[in-house]
Amino acid sequence: MEGEVAPIVRDIAKLAGVSARTVFQHFADTAELYVAVLGRVLATLANDPPANTGANNHGALDERISDAIGQRAGRYEKLVPMWTFVETLQRRSSEAGEKVNQLYASNREQLAQSFGQELTALPGESRERTLNAVAMALTPEGWIVLRERLGLTVEQAREEWRFIVKAIFKETGR
Repeated sequence: MEGEVAPIVRDIAKLAGVSARTVFQHFADTAELYVAVLGRVLATLANDPPANTGANNHGALDERISDAIGQRAGRYEKLVPMWTFVETLQRRSSEAGEKVNQLYASNREQLAQSFGQELTALPGESRERTLNAVAMALTPEGWIVLRERLGLTVEQAREEWRFIVKAIFKETGR
């Protein structure tokens, strides 16, 4: 959260109020510590309850798009200060990469539920392509590009996502 790409154990221990030795009593090395932290952060994000659970599957499409975007924007905004660290760690650790993949799988499943009405109305191939397009658009990387690379505010980034998702569904005729 401090924005360090590879924080050192001494600094982590200091923030936790323990000694570096204590950290190494629980973790074999820094890579194991980093993967454990990443796992905890991503599990918290993946397990966030869907926004407006009651209306999630039955409200108007625009409302469900706004709900899906609001939830993901909130989740991914938490990742902004640590995304460089996450990218670096997943390249270095297959376990870390698997944890990120689990977040993507959870995201895709939730989107399939949120937009089930529209997706089931499509033929099989179009259904998969539409779900893939929405899932690809609403990724942590997409959020990071909008916020960090393009310098948009949270609200501007949400509006861009709304435009993209609405365009995807418009293309399918929904």
